[in-house]
Amino acid sequence: MSLLKPRGTYHHGNLQAALIAAATQMVRANGAEHLSLRAVAAEVGVSPSAAYHYYPDKDSLISGVGQELFERLADLQEAALSQFPGKSAKAARARFRALGRAYFDWASSEANLFRLMFGGFCSIDFAEAQIKRQESRAWNLLCSCLDDLQASGDIKKTIRPYGEILSWSTVHGATALIVEGHLPAASFESVLDGLELSLGIGK
Repeated sequence: MSLLKPRGTYHHGNLQAALIAAATQMVRANGAEHLSLRAVAAEVGVSPSAAYHYYPDKDSLISGVGQELFERLADLQEAALSQFPGKSAKAARARFRALGRAYFDWASSEANLFRLMFGGFCSIDFAEAQIKRQESRAWNLLCSCLDDLQASGDIKKTIRPYGEILSWSTVHGATALIVEGHLPAASFESVLDGLELSLGIGK
């Protein structure tokens, strides 16, 4: 469905959202490598100069799309975690597992969007990326899940400082390999089993 809208009918802020929506649809259909700011402006029905007001180049547009996608991922993860309330060890383990599954399920269903988020399609400043990660809802959900596991006695204090990087790199790495066809999808549950063993969960 076209996102075209008569020129001059956008209110402040609506155009920025429309550009992100159009860019997201284009990436979903064709991949980030084919995205251009001019094409997005044409799809929305505005001049390139109007789009440049919000996004001066392709990097900034892709960064804007990426921020929106991380919010969507966090929404899905929060919904998954809400299915397992409570402070018991069983609930904490279920939430940790659900967090990884939500990450994998989203990436599997939105492969081109997943590739945009992590595929190096725009320049990345490491220091800035570190700050954004600490502010990320998805990252903070992982931190909370690991804190709950430690509180329930499933993760020892000595392994806790390594929990985030070990969990994210394992889940993301397996997800990327499966999305690109290097591992079968059924192997993801085995990856989660191995991750739990490496963290000491359930021992």
